[in-house]
Amino acid sequence: MNEEFRITLLGEFTIEYKDSVVSDQTNRSKKVWTMLEYLIVYRKRFITQDELIDLLWPESTSRDPINTLKVMMHRVRDALDELEFDNSRQMILYRNGAYGWNQEFKCVTDVDEFQRLIHESELETDDISRKISLLLQAESLYQGHFLEKKSSESWVIPIAAYYRSLYNRVVTELGRILFEHKKYEQLSVVCQKAIILEPYEEQFYIYLIKVLISTGYLEKAMDLYHHVTEVFMRELGVTPSDELLALYNDVVKTIKTPEMDLSVIKSKLDESKGEIGCVFCEYEFFKLVYHLEARNIGRTGDSSNLCLISVVDKNTVSIPPRRALNRAMDALKTTIQYNIRSGDVFARYSVNQYLVMLPSTNNETGNMVAQRLIKAFRKEFSGIQIVLKYSIQKITPMKDRMKQS
Repeated sequence: MNEEFRITLLGEFTIEYKDSVVSDQTNRSKKVWTMLEYLIVYRKRFITQDELIDLLWPESTSRDPINTLKVMMHRVRDALDELEFDNSRQMILYRNGAYGWNQEFKCVTDVDEFQRLIHESELETDDISRKISLLLQAESLYQGHFLEKKSSESWVIPIAAYYRSLYNRVVTELGRILFEHKKYEQLSVVCQKAIILEPYEEQFYIYLIKVLISTGYLEKAMDLYHHVTEVFMRELGVTPSDELLALYNDVVKTIKTPEMDLSVIKSKLDESKGEIGCVFCEYEFFKLVYHLEARNIGRTGDSSNLCLISVVDKNTVSIPPRRALNRAMDALKTTIQYNIRSGDVFARYSVNQYLVMLPSTNNETGNMVAQRLIKAFRKEFSGIQIVLKYSIQKITPMKDRMKQS
């Protein structure tokens, strides 16, 4: 026999024979698919009945697990009958108390092809076009994580992690080569797919932002920067890397085209989005405002303060769970924006903290402002069960800092 079956394990699980396909999208028992997937993944050996029973019914106290397993195997063979293959009942063999894939039937899996293409791309050092082609073929095979529907099962987790690491390596290498050779359209497609599959891999966003900058879509690059920094702060509690910040600064420097007419420039500056209240800004911009305020109070002799407001749990010792934290941080942002003087600025400092600039305040008035914020929060959002903590510190004038150094 020389029969060949094409099998996908990355994303949707399918077995294809000629024009017929069986898939885990079909309405069958989850255990049917688990058993079939396990037999295929470990198709080079026979699997004992005990191993399959532990896989399918780890907590079971059945008095007759062997018979239960036989019933399940019958259902697996029923599923394989849908392939319209005359010898479907011979695809899985039974020998000496163990089940195994019939080695006379060749399996061509996407994971094997995926690894082969990556290996060939690593060996290719002379022909860059061929190297790109091999990497793109490997990338196209990765249509989802390994056995996506079984992602929480203990036997799947380490295998899925391995293939995810390979995929991330492929995309990173493609990003480097495609950007270097100015193949921006291909790189954009690769990165957009990668971001869907791996939404917390910053490097993929960096390459996509680079593409947008290089192709002149500066506003889109800025929007993507704001999106990724917000997502990473909310979901992971991390601030942008130095590389991402450098891209942001590049966009800020180049986003405005030369304009000789001052009246045109002024009209653009006068445009308003209709926002009221305190100004929320990026932390990088907040640092600039802070340094300007330090210079200003050094010149005028005025006093200003910095306020840090933190969201903690009811025990006041740790950060609340993510869902409660995100709700609280959104509510606190609204509270600050509408209870601080118009024109003042604030920024998100960490996953559970905001920094607020309090110009022309002393320690007493700074504390009054902070207490007013907490009172307003409690009045408006009384149902949110968290604790707000704050601290106030006087801003050191720039000239005094220079003397100290």
